[in-house]
Amino acid sequence: MSWHCIYRHVLTSPLLFLIFFLASFFYASIYYYYIRLIPTDDPRWAKPEWPPVETVVNNGSLADEDVDCASSEDCLHMDIWAPANSQEKKLPVIIWTYGGGFTGGSKSQNTREGLFNLSTKFVFVAYNYRLGVTGLANGPTFLHEGGTSNTALWDVQQAFQWTKKYINAFGGDPDQITLLRFAGHAEQSFDRAYVMSPGFQFWQNVSAAAYCGGGHLDCMRKVDFTTLANAATDTVDTYTYQFQPRVEGDFVADTYEANLYQKRFNFSGPLVITHEQHEANSAAWSGVNTTEDVSTYLRIFFPAITDDVINKLLELYPESEYSSPGLRFSDMKQSFDLTAHNLAVTQALGNKTWNAMVALGAATHGTNQNYYWYSTYTLSSSTSATGGAGNSSSNSTAGTPSGGMGAGPGSTSVNATIAVMMQKYLMSFVLTGNLNTKWSSDKLVQLMLNDTFYLSTDDLAMERTLLWNQALWY
Repeated sequence: MSWHCIYRHVLTSPLLFLIFFLASFFYASIYYYYIRLIPTDDPRWAKPEWPPVETVVNNGSLADEDVDCASSEDCLHMDIWAPANSQEKKLPVIIWTYGGGFTGGSKSQNTREGLFNLSTKFVFVAYNYRLGVTGLANGPTFLHEGGTSNTALWDVQQAFQWTKKYINAFGGDPDQITLLRFAGHAEQSFDRAYVMSPGFQFWQNVSAAAYCGGGHLDCMRKVDFTTLANAATDTVDTYTYQFQPRVEGDFVADTYEANLYQKRFNFSGPLVITHEQHEANSAAWSGVNTTEDVSTYLRIFFPAITDDVINKLLELYPESEYSSPGLRFSDMKQSFDLTAHNLAVTQALGNKTWNAMVALGAATHGTNQNYYWYSTYTLSSSTSATGGAGNSSSNSTAGTPSGGMGAGPGSTSVNATIAVMMQKYLMSFVLTGNLNTKWSSDKLVQLMLNDTFYLSTDDLAMERTLLWNQALWY
């Protein structure tokens, strides 16, 4: 792959700068645009704002292309990949939203070359959003003093709004946007979604560790980024706290379950939602060592749960099926975190979904990422990939961008044939809104991604999952 760097101003929109690359890519040309969206003057715990129109062409020195929000607050950047001569076209758009438990990940953690090898008739967008304490802060004085909770989610919305408004300048169709995700009253800014392995502060503790007694916002905004991040990490480690968006009555109006069950959302499908076979149940849950511990931890996670519901769960997850109490509880938690939520969104969308389970290798969290991003092409001359898209027998390692995939503990060894099949289902959905329109005549209800593709009984409708969806602990 050869690269040529060209600097060019393309459109007068709210950009700080634009870098324009041309890649001689396979047998076609793909253009790469790097955009930096300006945050507010005082960006920490504030909503992102539309920046002023900028017409100055950047010479490539204003920002690091691979910046991530775990290491810098000046990180709200976006990448756009578009086919050559696409400006007058209306091509489908993929917007990649990385995972990482709201503490890690970046827009660079993808290798989209394999997708462009299948088709160059789409536009690819990737962006950053704030992480950790700067993306999900909340607390008793926080909102009263002018802070914005869930800024990570506001960043996501801003990226989608920018894309919907300006993607036509790159040949993208704002009415054909697919959200690609490894997981209120916000407006709908995409038309279809493909969700992979969807996946959780403590303001006073962090502010005390950052030497801001009382947690006042003006003090916390003056703390340097490294000190703040370390204080948050120490608090997470001490209290086994998980970062996740919190209900604040604004962007997040209510809990996941309540919004879905009461149909308070602005998306009508279609949707592909997948999970790994052993997403969270392959390791025993720490601290759960006896049968009594299983019941204790159910009460910890669901304080309002009653004894009759616990007894029913113990019956549906019989002790004889597990080698340890910790594995028994892990399986319960996987059912609640994944299959129960998958069923809830499936029912909320009137079954306008494809539900897929990945059973590849260890099938732990992140395994599917190595398949969707499979590529025999690399972006750096210092790395090399093996295997080929048409190789049906070899296990091969996907070429990864600088910094690695960050996809989780899943295996990095992939079967090339299966990887390309998975990419074809994804690209068929992106290009047509249907998994089966291109490259396959199969009509699937639940897709099992294994050494072969086959149909299986719907595991979302099991008695276990149905019980979780009754939300009997509220």
